[in-house]
Amino acid sequence: MSYWSFYFLAKVGLHYAGYLSLHWLLNLLLALVVFWPLQSRLWKSLRLAVGLIAAIALLYYDTHFPPISRVLSQVSALAGFSASYMLELVQRVVSWQALLGFVVLLALYSVLARRIRFATFALLAILSVPLVTRLQQGPVKPVLAQTQDSAQPGAAAPAATPDALLANFYASEHQRRLNFASGTTPPFDIVLLHVCSLAWDDMEFEGMRNTPLLQRFDAVFTQFNSAASYSGPAQLRVLHGSCGQMPHKALYEGTDSACNVFPSLEQVGYHTSALLNHNGVFDDFAQSLQERGGFAGKMEKNQGAPEAMQSFDGSPVYSDLALLSQWWKERQSRGDEPVALYYNTITLHDGNRVPGIASRNSLQTYKPRLTQLLSDFDRFISLLESSGRPVLLMLVPEHGASLRGDKMQISGMREIPGPRVTLVPTAIKLIGLPHPAGATGAAPAGQPSAQTGPVIVSKPTSYFDLFTLVNNLMQDNPYRPGATPLAGRVAQLQGTRFVAENADVVVMHDDNGQYLLKSGTDAWIPYTN
Repeated sequence: MSYWSFYFLAKVGLHYAGYLSLHWLLNLLLALVVFWPLQSRLWKSLRLAVGLIAAIALLYYDTHFPPISRVLSQVSALAGFSASYMLELVQRVVSWQALLGFVVLLALYSVLARRIRFATFALLAILSVPLVTRLQQGPVKPVLAQTQDSAQPGAAAPAATPDALLANFYASEHQRRLNFASGTTPPFDIVLLHVCSLAWDDMEFEGMRNTPLLQRFDAVFTQFNSAASYSGPAQLRVLHGSCGQMPHKALYEGTDSACNVFPSLEQVGYHTSALLNHNGVFDDFAQSLQERGGFAGKMEKNQGAPEAMQSFDGSPVYSDLALLSQWWKERQSRGDEPVALYYNTITLHDGNRVPGIASRNSLQTYKPRLTQLLSDFDRFISLLESSGRPVLLMLVPEHGASLRGDKMQISGMREIPGPRVTLVPTAIKLIGLPHPAGATGAAPAGQPSAQTGPVIVSKPTSYFDLFTLVNNLMQDNPYRPGATPLAGRVAQLQGTRFVAENADVVVMHDDNGQYLLKSGTDAWIPYTN
């Protein structure tokens, strides 16, 4: 008995359930080949061997997994994973519930196939895919020409095709440039906390979206798009945030030096440095910081801090509070020269192992690790406040952990940079401000007012918006009496359309409020979480 019909029917079912995107023409061609009657045993055996290889390759091609070329390019990185982490990943891909369901359906098919010819149903099922797709798309509308208004930065011209919309987005973003204020001494230090694996959806999944820590900040961005789902490009995007968003490939082709945030801060009087709570070896993270981020010779040592856990590759992960406290103590000894620190933490990275709970996988330890990280940041804020020194503190996660996963990718997988992965809890706090940042006026000297909660920025934003706000704070000192309140400053931010990328996948929010996905050279498809 042949199981080819089961293969095609199962794939069509998974397609309609949203677990894969069936390339119907290739599947139809394979079906015609394997269903065609042959008499010769030799030819049947040869067809079976070739057909099995083609079927496996086509099944992978139909999934939302990264292309084989990308997998092969990451072999060296995968080889760096610890054995326990590799086992954990395998267990996520192959669940016993899915295996049980497959066995039940296969047994049912085996019984029914003795009385029913499923080949016809399989062919009709494959042909239903383009028909349903065509019905869902509706009539094709003409592409509209770009208007003068749509050429403004951050805006997009009306377009009937997603490709045109994306091209217009990047053309608009290319025009956005920021020059940091100069001529006066910067009014505050800057500390940027770049956190790996923390998205709004992760916090909601763990029941921690309303964490008290965010209430200590002066402004919280609820629709901030990190635009990347991996640490390498996320690092480049935040460090090149004084220019508009650029395509993923352009990040590695050399960028305008004016786009480099920290070297630009150096030019206006800041002493800049970078500090990691890890060794920075994986994916050449530290090397990229020095070569592309402007931190050559400016990396702070971290080996003196206690080890909090082991990374997914077995290397040490140091205590966030200890590292930040040590840095702050040394910074205070430097005098009044303003400093700008880039701090990167992988405390929440998938695959980390915490001493004492090694038997639990990294998904189970995410919440206690997050609780500890938020506690460390909370204590660090108190430490900054106790000094009385003005500091602009920025919390900017790299990307999420994808704890929940979805139909297109398993928990922990971040190949698709959808909103659950790239909408991250970004926030700023003006340490030492004698009055609420969002208030309409300053409190009397020596009489701090009670905070009423942070200013909520709900418009879609990204890095250029964030650093536009930073530049505004540098130009109009928020610590002076009568300074413009933070609420008035953020209201002027233009915003940025949601577009997120990695090397092979783009996710974009269109004018109809829908997220669209494009993988490689495939057609755009709706993306649902």
